[in-house]
Amino acid sequence: LSSEDLKAYNEWTKKADIKDLAHVLTMPESKNPTYAAFNKTQVNENQIKGWRDKAMPELLATVEGWQKIDYKTAPDEELLRGISELAIAGGQYWSSNASHTFGVAKSTDDQLQTFLRENLPDHHFTSGHFLSGFKSKTLEANEHMYKIAKQIQADEALYELVVTTPPKQMMNALQNHPDSGPVVKAIEEYLKIYGHLGYSLDFVESLPIEDPSGLLSTLKTMVAAKDYNPKKHEIVAARKREQAMQEIEQLLDGLQYWQFCYRNWFTHRFYFIREDVMFYLTSGWPVLRLLALELGERLVDVGTINIPDDIFYLGTEELTKAINARKEDKAVSEYQQLTSERRELREARKRLHPPGTIPEDASNNPGVAFKETQVRNDPNSDVLRGIPVSPGTVTSPASLIKSPAEFDQMQPDSILVCSMTNPAWTPLFAHATGLVTDMGGILGHGSIVAREYGIPAVVGTGNITQRVRHGQKITVDGDSGTVTLIQDEANG
Repeated sequence: LSSEDLKAYNEWTKKADIKDLAHVLTMPESKNPTYAAFNKTQVNENQIKGWRDKAMPELLATVEGWQKIDYKTAPDEELLRGISELAIAGGQYWSSNASHTFGVAKSTDDQLQTFLRENLPDHHFTSGHFLSGFKSKTLEANEHMYKIAKQIQADEALYELVVTTPPKQMMNALQNHPDSGPVVKAIEEYLKIYGHLGYSLDFVESLPIEDPSGLLSTLKTMVAAKDYNPKKHEIVAARKREQAMQEIEQLLDGLQYWQFCYRNWFTHRFYFIREDVMFYLTSGWPVLRLLALELGERLVDVGTINIPDDIFYLGTEELTKAINARKEDKAVSEYQQLTSERRELREARKRLHPPGTIPEDASNNPGVAFKETQVRNDPNSDVLRGIPVSPGTVTSPASLIKSPAEFDQMQPDSILVCSMTNPAWTPLFAHATGLVTDMGGILGHGSIVAREYGIPAVVGTGNITQRVRHGQKITVDGDSGTVTLIQDEANG
């Protein structure tokens, strides 16, 4: 509290004379179980300390150890051991600590959300009105990219090269340009720091460090938009946050006001940790994929599989059998069909739309409902409901982006519509006026980034990517949590 607020608080406590004030202030009356978890400052600090002192260093030590081997000359068995140890290290990082540390941020955010919903039900406040102005690894990535864009804009020849070259060809074109040395070095440094942040949470997918075309398409748009400046987003977000605080001061007083102040402070104290935890989750994937694809190439050469990344469709016992066969220069030829069938099955499953919970009626349980990531909507209505996570209202054309291969379809000053986002999608926000997703929650990656960019966002609509067309106008209301599809002659 500021000295002025502290004085006001002390004066209020004397007048209020509330018994057991600390408990009343920090544990509002509510039937919602959200206040039961991660409700003590020291408990939360200890959880984060365990992540910082043990879980994160242990994961990075495993990664660094396997980065040192010469994977080209390593025996097959060592490659398989590295793949296994890196996969297990990532799993242990998440299950032993990181998921619970992530939960600190999620729970404290939900507590603020619940307080606002229960005490100001008619005002459509969300935690997103108050949670912005945070630095994170993910947002640092976008600031880093902006600096690269400014370097390119300063050189007319490089500017023309970037805005006219397709993203798939851009890195090669830059490497062959005589004046691009500093820019190429800057991009390589960017990928060294952030290139492990995958487009999805599945290491079967290539990473930006291997195929940076998705990021380069965003860089291209950033270079072309000479008036773009990330500071503008910070100003918009700060203005919304300040306006919301002014409204709270008018709407709440006495105990309710000071309960809000505590809850807001408590949430801010732990909000940062979500993005930091997720930043390291995939840190082992670049070296894991190097080892896997090297082993995959060897199995292709002997005739066991068709292409190197078929290796991701075989289990440990199957790979051990394939390695033993290769020692005798033999193939396990049936694996060619087996991996093709499993690949096709995975692609088919990706087209399915998962329910919010399993079983579906589990969402009726309040202890489960706050974790649900999508809302059930009427398939015949042009108004979809979702979870409001970043305030404001905007009407713009939709940029429907279903995969990183479509990053170059993102149009400036449009609403980003996608199934979900993760850190590798962050650069797209630089050109978005709003965000809508199929799945998400108040502490999803897209929610956090949208708040920092000051753009309205509604997540968890269920199937917006199946309802909207690329270029169709939509209205996003980040206060009420609705998305309106605008029908006209152009889009039917």
